[in-house]
Amino acid sequence: MKNIFYYIALLSILIIPTACEQYLEEEVFSTYGENNFPTGATVETMVNENHRLMGMLVVFNHRMGWATEMPTPSMQYNFRNIHERNNLSTWSWNNEYGDPAYYDIMERLWDVVRMSNDIIEKVPDIQMEDTQRQAEIVGEAKFLRGLAYFYGVRLWGGMPIVDKPQTLDDDLYPARASIEETYAFLTKDFEDAAAILPTKSEYTTRGFNAGHATKGAAQGMLAKAYITMAGEPLKDNSRLGEAKVLLESVISSGQYSLIQSATPYADLWDWNNDNNDEMMYVIQKEGIQQNFRGMFGYFTPNVFTRDIWTTGTDYSRGSALDGVPPEFAKWFQSHDSGPRFQWTIITEFELVDDKPPFLAGEIFTMEDGPQAQAYIGKYRAVGAELESNFSCPNNFPVLRYADVLLLHSEVSNELGTQDYSGLNTTRERAGLPPLAGLSQDDFRDSIFVERDLELTYEQQMLFDMRRRGLEYTKSKLEGFFNPNQNESSPGAGDGYPQDFQFTIEPHRMLFPYPPNEMLSNPNLVQNPGY
Repeated sequence: MKNIFYYIALLSILIIPTACEQYLEEEVFSTYGENNFPTGATVETMVNENHRLMGMLVVFNHRMGWATEMPTPSMQYNFRNIHERNNLSTWSWNNEYGDPAYYDIMERLWDVVRMSNDIIEKVPDIQMEDTQRQAEIVGEAKFLRGLAYFYGVRLWGGMPIVDKPQTLDDDLYPARASIEETYAFLTKDFEDAAAILPTKSEYTTRGFNAGHATKGAAQGMLAKAYITMAGEPLKDNSRLGEAKVLLESVISSGQYSLIQSATPYADLWDWNNDNNDEMMYVIQKEGIQQNFRGMFGYFTPNVFTRDIWTTGTDYSRGSALDGVPPEFAKWFQSHDSGPRFQWTIITEFELVDDKPPFLAGEIFTMEDGPQAQAYIGKYRAVGAELESNFSCPNNFPVLRYADVLLLHSEVSNELGTQDYSGLNTTRERAGLPPLAGLSQDDFRDSIFVERDLELTYEQQMLFDMRRRGLEYTKSKLEGFFNPNQNESSPGAGDGYPQDFQFTIEPHRMLFPYPPNEMLSNPNLVQNPGY
């Protein structure tokens, strides 16, 4: 957390006019301090930089991908030698030395908070001709600060509340707020953002590029925060009615819609059209210089594969270190074997050197160990000319319309008035039959199954598991990883996560506070159990 304790003089600022063709292009702008803060001519670049920092937190710091996917049934580390990612996939993380698989995520979070605070504190005092845009820039900063805290509270619990730029005259060692206080802070940011920000179409009409935070995105994230508060550990359902109203406002706004076409998932994830009508807040890849450590490079197939069975030789390439556990691929296919499954998970492709086709259910052994039985296909880049095995031109959705529809069905069910429209709309697009006549409990379970199918590999599943609580999490993992599996079981000994025997202790529903944060701030208290 020390990154925010000192006033940072040097910023990497993005010089881009509001309506330029590239949304994010890095260029060092200048230095600034208390007396030479940028004027109205340059503050637009600051909010662009803040969106880039959010991208570095969520996507291009690959550790967030590990932290949110490895503890779920959906992902495994292919080469099962001793590795810190094992600590995530077997729920055995500790805080003695810090787990490199996640510990620096918080540093990136504070980058977003620091930049947001600079904007919120100082932009209102700048002389700008466009006072509407001046207020919107503050609104975007509040949206991003709220989003950073929303990630933080779901990963670690209560966070220190830092709501202004830090100077040496301030308390440089703030204690952690409670979980309740942290949610109160971040929901206020989302509320303020929703009241200020324009709609998606208003941005377009005014010539703004994609990637800015909108009213609909702020309303959606606020509703999602309220729904998360209703689950574990707070169990505060007092804001569910407000969440429903917010979601209905998004749905009725006409700003967003599901992609419906002959090939909906290919069109939804087409990197040439990845700011489509379904995307509500999206991390923009355009202009960010990939440093070869982004999560896409770990998710996608590598140079040992070619000719993916959908479209030929063009695909996102990577190390393929992180694959799809065979149990999850089989589970997904048992619930949905149609076009959504076929785009999300790659189960068949040809190998180099005239080897036979690789099929789900087989293990392809290479020098470094066994490869996964399936790969993540959601972020394939059909037709892209890729410079390296870690390149990927895809944007990443933090919030999309399918999530809003499923949240609306969920909150309606929790309020006792079942509304199948959101649930069935996403199911029908996948070619699945509509549901009807379910009990409240069965309806809830059906929604979470649909969330797993629709939103997998979008950093949603871990947070869904945590808000449903320990017993749900245990049952979910046992169903896939079978921690009681013995060495005589089929497939035992191949080194995949289902071979590990582990129990989930209650305190592991939150990560331990990172050791670098604990060392830099003596007032921080570690989460219980670590």
